[in-house]
Amino acid sequence: MTTRLVIGSYTSDMKGTGAGLSVIPGEHVVSPSPSYVATDGSYLYAVNEGTGEVSSYALDTLEVLSTQSTGGQWPCHLALIDGYLLAANYGSGSVSVHPVADGRIGARTSLVQHSGTGPNPERQDGPHAHQVVPGPDGQVTVVDLGLDRLVHYTFADGTLTRVGETPLPPGTGPRHVAVHPSGRWYVAGELNSTVVTLAGGDVAAITPATAVDGPNQASAIALAGDHLYVANRGPDTITAFHLDADGVPEPIAEVPTGGHWPRDFALVDDGLVVANERSNTLTWFTLKDGVPVPTGRTVEIGSPTSVLPL
Repeated sequence: MTTRLVIGSYTSDMKGTGAGLSVIPGEHVVSPSPSYVATDGSYLYAVNEGTGEVSSYALDTLEVLSTQSTGGQWPCHLALIDGYLLAANYGSGSVSVHPVADGRIGARTSLVQHSGTGPNPERQDGPHAHQVVPGPDGQVTVVDLGLDRLVHYTFADGTLTRVGETPLPPGTGPRHVAVHPSGRWYVAGELNSTVVTLAGGDVAAITPATAVDGPNQASAIALAGDHLYVANRGPDTITAFHLDADGVPEPIAEVPTGGHWPRDFALVDDGLVVANERSNTLTWFTLKDGVPVPTGRTVEIGSPTSVLPL
């Protein structure tokens, strides 16, 4: 392994066993449930899911530089866009906007609130913003699991202005998306175990995310060339797809992750590193003809939820 990794973990405030942020290889720093992590190349940024905050850290020492409230509940994802940090608050279905300068996060300057419900009464009783996705020309898309919607905004001078939405099949429960250079979007449906392909804003195809019978919650999704990968919590697998000439995913393999509850994974050194939250492990894979192949390398780490290559 040549790439350093930053691992975010659930800590005791979210019933996890992790220490906070960890660097592999390296040290860790205690922080409250940094469940998703991002970097601008100079600093680290993390959501503190249990406390409803975002924090920034020095990249070399992991020293805490700033912490701010998002004004929402259970922030689960963040993105850096044009000098601002945007955080998706899963619990309250909102998105907060914070100025960032020299690695310091400023107080929230804006908070946009979604409203509505979906057909799943247990998981879609209200809006649940799950991801903030930067786009071209000042566009921002928020993936809302509770509404079965991709909500589109323009973003300028720290202000989000809603300009439209893309509805998904009822009960999809969109979690994360992967965006192809061609402009196609691939949406991981956490609640119905599908990959929804969008072309020109319209649903072009719906593909099963896993071939295993039984309960499943699809989680992370990523593209690598003409292959697509989706993690499946429950069957504890990674499904590999080949993208045909029309960009439609065709399943080619489903590989056990070697752990339990794959919350996240990252493409690292021409392979995959998977964060198995409930077995407290990271597992490594190479890619052979697009199919993940286990290397046998495993690292123990408490409740890992996010993998960020540096």
